[in-house]
Amino acid sequence: MSFKSIVKGHELAFVSKLLTIFGAVEERQMRQLFSHLSDSEYGKIMTRLYREGFFYRTPEAKYLTSTRVLLDKVNIQSSVACFWAFLELKDRICDFCTGETPAIITLAAKSTDYDLIPVTARNTQLINDSAEELPEKTVRFLVTRDLNLLTGIERRMKNDYAIHVDDRGVVETYEL
Repeated sequence: MSFKSIVKGHELAFVSKLLTIFGAVEERQMRQLFSHLSDSEYGKIMTRLYREGFFYRTPEAKYLTSTRVLLDKVNIQSSVACFWAFLELKDRICDFCTGETPAIITLAAKSTDYDLIPVTARNTQLINDSAEELPEKTVRFLVTRDLNLLTGIERRMKNDYAIHVDDRGVVETYEL
């Protein structure tokens, strides 16, 4: 089932849900996710959300977030990188929800769950500590902009992957 068929007619709710989960995303990412909508349809949804106070757009119109205050608290680079990974996986998923720390989001597919976990210099130990609690069948996607950060990650026996995201949003996936 495609992401388009899941969200069709419910885009407003999904934009709001995604902003709550990710904290901050780039405007171009959200537009790409809803590329099945015309510019007019997308504009109407975003205008309505803005008027109702469900999102904040930065002055330079680069980032979207659910509130202005959240923009100062979220790790924007990690959120944006994980959203690029989400865009790559969107057509595999049946449902999604906020992930259990250190994951930003958990994606449910037909037979597998995926966790998108941002890798930063500050959360490596947390990622390692939480690995034992994660069910073996859950696929861990470790999302990073710097592959060198993966050297501190303790690899599980299976279902561990790295997703490298560059500044243009190009995604490369590697099995660990």
